Amino acid sequence: MNKKELTPFVATHPGEMIKDELKERGMTQKQLADETGIKTSVLSETINGKRSVSLNVAIALEKALDIPADVWMNMQTQYDLDKANIAKREDMHETVAVTIPIKDRNLLKELVKKFGWACVF
Repeated sequence: MNKKELTPFVATHPGEMIKDELKERGMTQKQLADETGIKTSVLSETINGKRSVSLNVAIALEKALDIPADVWMNMQTQYDLDKANIAKREDMHETVAVTIPIKDRNLLKELVKKFGWACVF
């Protein structure tokens, strides 16, 4: 399978899973912070995708949520890879100006619509 096919449209930060776990367990961020010893600000930034899951945070989450630290680390690694692959894919879609002599204006309009091209007539 081609790697491009495995790159999601949007990368999912592991903080989303923490958020889901808190909701399912009826826990607040404050309760999780108290239980793990993670600073509330660090936990909040992690949950909101502004901070990566570090090894120390992963180990603390494992103890509090009974979800192995390697799961958290793998999710963070996958997120980082997805972000890099998305950036690479977007770089490959740079704007290129070309002149295409097409006499059939309707065909050109169909191609523009199908491929999302910007076109100046």
